[in-house]
Amino acid sequence: MTSARRLALAALLLAPLALAGCAAVGELAKAAFKRPTLTFQKVSVESIDFEAATLALDYDLENPNGFGLTLARVEYWLQLEGRVVTRGQIRGGLSIPAAGHAPVRFTVRLPFAEVPRMMELVRAQQPVAYTVGGNVGVETPIGVIDLPISHSDLVALPALPRFRLAGAALRLVSLTDVELRLSLAIDNPNPFPIPAGALKYAAAVGGEVVASADAEALGAIGARREGTVTIPIRLSILGAGRALSQALNGGTADVRLSGEARLGAIPVPLDVSGHAGR
Repeated sequence: MTSARRLALAALLLAPLALAGCAAVGELAKAAFKRPTLTFQKVSVESIDFEAATLALDYDLENPNGFGLTLARVEYWLQLEGRVVTRGQIRGGLSIPAAGHAPVRFTVRLPFAEVPRMMELVRAQQPVAYTVGGNVGVETPIGVIDLPISHSDLVALPALPRFRLAGAALRLVSLTDVELRLSLAIDNPNPFPIPAGALKYAAAVGGEVVASADAEALGAIGARREGTVTIPIRLSILGAGRALSQALNGGTADVRLSGEARLGAIPVPLDVSGHAGR
């Protein structure tokens, strides 16, 4: 038998022993390895407006081993009433020191347009219930280990703006027409601006609807400020109701403006009243 054949035969005979040795080393490594732990710390509202709330979740990642580890990834989802509405993934790279800790923070956007029963919650001024789940993957000598994320909580909706009828005046604009000019004041109690939106309304004088609109423009309103929108309504004197005719002749008429303001993803109910006169 040649030397080459002897070496080949020896390698063939030793291969199972080498594989067994590698397996034994792998099992030994697994037995010696201590699983990292992920502990929830807090959740905070990083930002909020009439479109969404951005939630920041903070965790503590502990490495009990005598060697450093690396964060491989963070995968998360956000669920509202049993339905996943947001998914995301963050690449890793964070170093977790030997026998040490590392903070893990990620943000989740909660879109108000996806909130079930939005109108009900808005009218009752109730918070939104949510659940965040997913995994934090840690790169280790025995592969990537996934540590589960699970957190449920409530987040408050933005405070509703307050409406009031700041003025209602009548004036003749021609021999046959009259203008009812309504001034609607909008108070924003939030620490963030209200975006430009639209107003859907019905205007009634003396209980009779005299005008309506589906998309009256509303300008943006600054944080903790009050804005005003003026709604001019042109009416025919001949077609005016009894209450409007009395107001034109020196009396007053009850005026009501009802509907809703569309501000971002949140519809805000509108119902204000006052008196109009010349």
